[in-house]
Amino acid sequence: MSEVILVFSTIAAIMALSFIGDMISRRILLPSVILLIITGILFGPILHLLDPTSLGVVVPYLIPLTIAFLGFDSGLKTEISEVMARSGRALVLSVLGFLLSTIVVGVFLHSVFGMRWAYAFLLSSAWGGVSTATVAAVCKHLQASEETCATLTVSSMVDDLLVFVCALTLLNYISLGGLTPYEISLELIGNISISFFLGVVIGILWLNILYYSRKGEFNYTFTLAAVLLVFSATEILGGTGGIAIFLFGLILGNSQPLARLFRMRADSYELSELKDSITKFHSELTFILSTFFFVFIGLLYVYTGLFEVLLGLFISVLLHATRLVAVRVASWRSDLSDDYPAIGLIVGKGATAAAVSALPLAANLPNAEMLSGIALNVILITNIISIVLPVVAARSSR
Repeated sequence: MSEVILVFSTIAAIMALSFIGDMISRRILLPSVILLIITGILFGPILHLLDPTSLGVVVPYLIPLTIAFLGFDSGLKTEISEVMARSGRALVLSVLGFLLSTIVVGVFLHSVFGMRWAYAFLLSSAWGGVSTATVAAVCKHLQASEETCATLTVSSMVDDLLVFVCALTLLNYISLGGLTPYEISLELIGNISISFFLGVVIGILWLNILYYSRKGEFNYTFTLAAVLLVFSATEILGGTGGIAIFLFGLILGNSQPLARLFRMRADSYELSELKDSITKFHSELTFILSTFFFVFIGLLYVYTGLFEVLLGLFISVLLHATRLVAVRVASWRSDLSDDYPAIGLIVGKGATAAAVSALPLAANLPNAEMLSGIALNVILITNIISIVLPVVAARSSR
């Protein structure tokens, strides 16, 4: 019984600290990831008030669950019409920024530290996107134009998809290490095909089921069961649950245009109400899980020396340098160039990067603790730099 009480009290303390950290971050316009991770580090490795070892058994379950919830949340909030409306600039910024940062940082990790290519690109792809929360916080500080903030927000949503697909595919590649290149190619193609097929097909099917059961009281509970079912079924059949869940959420989040496309006999207003109710409930659960996750990984943080901190700082500099190049290209001959270089310095990592960076822990990969430690340093430093430098750059340009 004492172990149960210890686990429950630890979970309660982490959730309380998560709420307090998020509330403070909203008041001072800082990305919550900074304060939440620092809170975990403070109460764990520094003050030793909370012992994460009592919760170590939940790591293999917490990380996939976080991936599933974040993937579904990202899909729900990604509006295809908005992405298409800003597809030119936003997609160039997202794809070019992701590719540049993934390649440059991956080559650096492999060439300087001898890290296997797959491991190097797994980490660099996890850091290839930009957090929507960081974009929102910096835009408030900068008072940037509505066009700039909207483009950056759409770009960060596309980043989530790129990070999920590339990082999860690389993790699958690592797990297939004993096969020949041809066999690995076939496995990966099959994996991605299964993920896309199940995510899209079940998403369309579930959209119809939800609409016909829209008068029920527990639609979100019903949908949550579907989220877990899609994730589990995809993994069992050889796919990647995180990718399937993102597409599943994307289908439900874009129910109105898809209903018109497939000529569903559905009322547009009722579809909108259904989406809003599901999004509201899921946002609450995602907030609880993601904030808990940030504090939890802060508790797991192990300081292994100044070298890892300096490495995180150098990687952060590389990420900012590649971001500046991507923003320069994407903003060429557009109004976005008016806010350059300030917006080029926004490269803070958020929940998606943290969850994907923790995958080596869940998969028990070699040196997982060291990799997660470097990842935490990168996430903290990129967020701090993304808050400070854009404000300095904007003020100096006035």
